[in-house]
Amino acid sequence: MTRQGAYKIVSLRNFLILIVFAVFTILMAYQWHHELQVYHIFVNSSMSNLYQPSAAILNKTQNVIWTTSVFRASSPRQASTTPSTPPNRQTTTPPVRHNTITTSSKHILTTLATPSTKGATTTTPRPVLTTAPPKPTPLTCRNPFRNEYIQKKDFLCCRPIGRLGNIMFLYASSYGIAAANNRTLIVDKDLSLTKYFQLNAQTVDDFGCVVRGTMGMGSRQDCAFDERLMNITEGRNICVGSYLQSYKYFEHVQGSIKKQFTFKKEINDKATGIINGAINTFHKRNATVKDTRPVLVGVHVRRGDMVKHKFGYAVATPEYLGNASKYYRDKYPNTLFIVCSNDMAWTKKHFVGDDVFYVEGNTFDVDMAVLVNCDHSLTSVGSFGWWAGFLTGGEVVYYQWPAVENTALRRHFSANYTDYFLPSWIGMK
Repeated sequence: MTRQGAYKIVSLRNFLILIVFAVFTILMAYQWHHELQVYHIFVNSSMSNLYQPSAAILNKTQNVIWTTSVFRASSPRQASTTPSTPPNRQTTTPPVRHNTITTSSKHILTTLATPSTKGATTTTPRPVLTTAPPKPTPLTCRNPFRNEYIQKKDFLCCRPIGRLGNIMFLYASSYGIAAANNRTLIVDKDLSLTKYFQLNAQTVDDFGCVVRGTMGMGSRQDCAFDERLMNITEGRNICVGSYLQSYKYFEHVQGSIKKQFTFKKEINDKATGIINGAINTFHKRNATVKDTRPVLVGVHVRRGDMVKHKFGYAVATPEYLGNASKYYRDKYPNTLFIVCSNDMAWTKKHFVGDDVFYVEGNTFDVDMAVLVNCDHSLTSVGSFGWWAGFLTGGEVVYYQWPAVENTALRRHFSANYTDYFLPSWIGMK
């Protein structure tokens, strides 16, 4: 074999190795893109308008608590352009060159010695004009409550993210955490939940400015209980986040939570009208039970973006809906299923019967109010259906399990989901 032939064989082999390595790198990057997605949401969505994290500090058990610095902007909407640091990463602060910083705001004339030359006995002064950074001005908010907030240091706040179900989780958990730590929960006066419920927290105007500079604390897992949050050290205000989806945070105050999450009259009246219409339709279809009120089972089928999402969501199957509906039909012969879904076309194909009534064309708050006014619940996946089941108060059948094994989402739940689903609920496949 000639040297030229050997050279070609070696080059081809190296070329193939490079191709395999490149493909492997792309696949790994694609996977880690979804692993990091939850942290991107956690930091940039939950905290970007509230905090400016300066460093991520790991405690002895490698659990993250991040500190925040006060914004100097006069408007609550002005935020630093410095990228946020994900909660699970440490940052290194560059060393400060103390000899180049002065504490005066005036111009200071100093002299630097020039290098000595051969035979020189003196140095020639060289003037250098330096200016110290201006002192930060105190933060002034439209709401004078800012002064009380700083002085008392016994408040707890939160910055909800997501839609109705997610926000309800964070509020309920924050309320429970505040109660456990003997703190006063404050929320934004414009919090969306105030449109639907009469909350028991202290609402604050100019919220972003009032709580600016507050230290933040998060949980180890978004859908599992973290006992550290129930024992917060005194002496400073705290803002918690981001999802906190575990009933154990508010188990000790669940009576108050259910009372606070009672829909306002105008919403509840719409829901009652829909349910009465469903019962009338049911009686027309089943004349033999005309004088009997059916057992109402609220059904929520969550699909939408979860169907093709790569983070690890598992949507309920037609088999599950069949098994769950059979459970109720066998136990309560006079059953009426009242169904809400964000994919009604799919649901109508896989959940059918003369005892099924589809609720369409309403806002999400009315849909939840309809489900809550039923006797029992049949849920699929998602926080919206979770809260419908929790607030209804009857039997709850849920889909096992809502996350694909060995995915980023699965790692945010506890073992066997015991921190997420109540022990009295019934899991089915």
